[in-house]
Amino acid sequence: MKNRLFVNNNTIILFLFIIGSFLFIELNFRYWYRFLEQYMMFQTTGSYFLDRLAEPGGLNEYIAEFLSLAFIHPYGASIVIALLVGLISGCFFLYLRACGGRASMLAAVLPSFLIWIYPQESIALLTMIAFVQVIVFLYTLIKINWVRYTFGFLFLGLSYFFMAPANLLLALLIAVYEYCAKEDRYRLGVAFIAIAWGGLLPLIAMRTVYVLPMREAFISKHLCHPEYPVPNSLGYIGLSYPLVALVFYYVRNRLFIRKESWWLMVTYAFLLIGMVCGILYKKDPMEQAYRYDYHARQGEWQEIISHAREYPVRDMDALIYLNLALSKTGRFTTDLMRFPQIGEGGFIPHDPKSRMGLIEASEVAWQVGQVNAAQRFAFVGVLSSQRCVQPRLMKRLVETYLVTGEYRAAEKYIKILEANPHYRDWATAQRPLLDSVTCASEEWIMAKRAMLPITDNPFDLTLTFPNALAFLIDDHADNRPAFEYGMGYLLVYKDLMTFMHYMELMKERGESFPVLYQEAICLFFAAVKNDPEEFRTYPISPEIQNRFLRFMKVARSMPPAALRQQFGDTYYYYAQFIPTPKRQ
Repeated sequence: MKNRLFVNNNTIILFLFIIGSFLFIELNFRYWYRFLEQYMMFQTTGSYFLDRLAEPGGLNEYIAEFLSLAFIHPYGASIVIALLVGLISGCFFLYLRACGGRASMLAAVLPSFLIWIYPQESIALLTMIAFVQVIVFLYTLIKINWVRYTFGFLFLGLSYFFMAPANLLLALLIAVYEYCAKEDRYRLGVAFIAIAWGGLLPLIAMRTVYVLPMREAFISKHLCHPEYPVPNSLGYIGLSYPLVALVFYYVRNRLFIRKESWWLMVTYAFLLIGMVCGILYKKDPMEQAYRYDYHARQGEWQEIISHAREYPVRDMDALIYLNLALSKTGRFTTDLMRFPQIGEGGFIPHDPKSRMGLIEASEVAWQVGQVNAAQRFAFVGVLSSQRCVQPRLMKRLVETYLVTGEYRAAEKYIKILEANPHYRDWATAQRPLLDSVTCASEEWIMAKRAMLPITDNPFDLTLTFPNALAFLIDDHADNRPAFEYGMGYLLVYKDLMTFMHYMELMKERGESFPVLYQEAICLFFAAVKNDPEEFRTYPISPEIQNRFLRFMKVARSMPPAALRQQFGDTYYYYAQFIPTPKRQ
């Protein structure tokens, strides 16, 4: 009865930890993993599978990419990661019991807390550890020595070729098991041979099978970015499993809490406190930016605006997506001043080099009609990704190549995207557009081609914003996104003289003036140029003019909080009370 209670409690602990892992990812990192999904380019072709098998750790990467397909779906990343962590913890518990320790499931989940502390960019580490835990558990079930040794020798070799660096962790766990569980004179020798064989495998493979740098031979190129130093967290997580096994082996005969009811209380309290602290305090600082990136990727622009109205915008990346959303939904000139503007960096990233920055720069360039710039940023984003795959930006390459009529280049990326389950339908739908006649009759392509630059534009959109926009506006005065972005820049920097030059052109064309522009015109004629006759030539609505006059009357006497509440969404409040951003 006591043993059954022990088993039930361990099952409950594992179940609670799986639920906690699900909540941890879902509440703190779900958008991060959705962002990372686009860097895991799983393909269904046989050649892709064979290419993965031809490199150490390739099969592990193939499995990780396949599982990452679920990340784009609601709860997908949380479910996959929680189940992987549960599999790891459950197998590790059985391994600890096989080593002769009296450890409970709480001991088995302790190393998995490091996965909470150090979330990995890819789940390749988790799939590798899960593979190792399953293999080492099967190893402990084999009681005939020569069969077990043969099994271990073979799977150490296979683990390197398929799951590297699984061989290193598997060798350590086999060595610990042989040392702890076997009371014969060969145990130290077997442990030493396992470690030696696991450690020598990369060196042997470098000389016989692969031509690889030392780091890639030992760690594989899939666990972390090849251009960055190997993170210490990989060592912490990997070494924690054999260290926990050794610690609990040496304390196996000690009973720290004699009363079982007290032991259960301490166990559950420790587990719950640890999970609650992890969920509450391990926050992703870029959660908002990744959230907005996800909504932009899905075309859910209104979701971005709704979230920004409820929660303050916390960083530049989120603000860029918000301004993009305002432009996409036609609210750029009505709601721009409802949100904090930080200058040029809020419209487009300056000289982008990060993954997020390149995606944002391509989105803005595509929106304002600078198709070649959108293509360039997308191409650089594809090349700079870890394995030269970025399906989201590959879609942008397809779109830009179709607009510019480079059909063979578009077909290359369509073919790649058709091999991915997520993007297959979209890519297949673009195939008819490879015909020039069909492509020329497509509405969105016609709209983009109508806004293509006519004159040579020598300016980089991300380095000389808004000068690059001026060329687009001069070529096509009806390019509304480019015009709105340019006017937004001038208003944020309070350059009313240049702004009024464009307002003159709008007036000559007989265009209507949005509320934001009318407010700026009122301020210009009140603070810069006192010319009532000229002011009357602009179509300013009486409501906007009267509201501006009320602001001028009470601006110095009304309490700041009340003034902000009543006029905080107007341009003249921004111009009067918000400091001008510094130019880059």
